[in-house]
Amino acid sequence: MMLIPELTINWHVREECNFDCYFCYAKYGQNSSFVKSYPKILEELAALKGANLELASQHIVPESIRLNFAGGEPFLEKQLGPAISLAHTLGLRPSFISNGILLKDDFIRAFGKKISVAGFSIDSFDLSTNARIGRQDSKGRQLSYDRLYHVLALFREVSPETTLKINTVVCQENEAEDMTEHLQALSPDRWKILRVIPIHGAENLAVSDDQYIAFLERHSGVQARVIPEDNNDMHRSYLMLDPEGRFYQREGSSYQKTPPITKVGAISALKGVEFDAATYLSRY
Repeated sequence: MMLIPELTINWHVREECNFDCYFCYAKYGQNSSFVKSYPKILEELAALKGANLELASQHIVPESIRLNFAGGEPFLEKQLGPAISLAHTLGLRPSFISNGILLKDDFIRAFGKKISVAGFSIDSFDLSTNARIGRQDSKGRQLSYDRLYHVLALFREVSPETTLKINTVVCQENEAEDMTEHLQALSPDRWKILRVIPIHGAENLAVSDDQYIAFLERHSGVQARVIPEDNNDMHRSYLMLDPEGRFYQREGSSYQKTPPITKVGAISALKGVEFDAATYLSRY
């Protein structure tokens, strides 16, 4: 049995996204039933706190649960605010990962104090690079550096306890970029540097070992908690829910899924999930 101080569950509440990043793995081929099912799912997840969880390969006991709302793009979900409030009331620690373009100041002021981690997917500060990746909407709109700077500053004003995080996927389009100057000014608490997973027909766009290492070394001076995540680090070290509330894991370009936790309960559904707790803890 392994004690987990904080277990993060990533709930991909929607497949839809207003961006079209070619390497996105959150493509499930289904619509979301988030609105009608989220209260029951939140109650089930809250019950995991302190429970002895029997997963496929080990037992774990989470002291707390962080529920990370993800997508697609979670801010396409109009009930995201109420879901964050309910999760907070139930003793979960709500967080999100977003491309940030739909996040409004009013949302931060209303819900910021209930958010444990505010995460933003930022692969480049160059507009043309983002366009090649697909990190823009259908009208070519992107999250500008100035807007991101404002958003982080507002979070610091409204909720100084919220951890501010940036996720960057190192891919062929940005592997030679130096983001140090902008990152130093933004001063995130964490910077996660993920190596692109070549799926969905992008197998020829993999980043080599040398390219990934060079990117990490180029940014060694960034003043944040830097968390490198190579492809092997991701394997079996995430607990993920699909839009229907089913735990899932990626197998190549397909997925293995459990029954919905609304039908069998979260504790029962987890019994079929492979999870590498040691690798998970190495990221935190």
